[in-house]
Amino acid sequence: MKTPSSPPDLALILDAFGLDVRGLEILSIVSPSQDFPGAAAVHELKELRHADGIPQTLRADLGIVVGQLETMTRFEGMQLLSRLRDIHCTRVLLVYEGNEWSRDELLALGYLEIKRPSGDGRCYLFDPDLFNQPRDWNNPSNWANPENFRKYRW
Repeated sequence: MKTPSSPPDLALILDAFGLDVRGLEILSIVSPSQDFPGAAAVHELKELRHADGIPQTLRADLGIVVGQLETMTRFEGMQLLSRLRDIHCTRVLLVYEGNEWSRDELLALGYLEIKRPSGDGRCYLFDPDLFNQPRDWNNPSNWANPENFRKYRW
């Protein structure tokens, strides 16, 4: 497992992706600890061994994960990313510096790769607004329009 030589500059990464933390509740799974100026609240989890270590009632606007997947098994990492996405956070930023996870595996979990401003490693963002784009075809003016019934044969 690869250990990063220096921690990534999260302020630079957040700015590059237009993620403003002012007024947000943040769930931070980052080692070493980092400050998030202007955040409404920061819930920091240290030495997380598995996803069950996150309190069930914890909810946050943005989850930030740095250096955690590299210390977990693949199954534990998948549980963590899924649980953050489904239960605890509206959006999740993952900074990943290992090579055990492929881009396609993280994409299958809903994490889109975004270009990291500098340094080694990759960044992934789970954001329902980016991942679940509205589909033009799924509206009443197309196939779901009752006025088109019996006019067209599918």
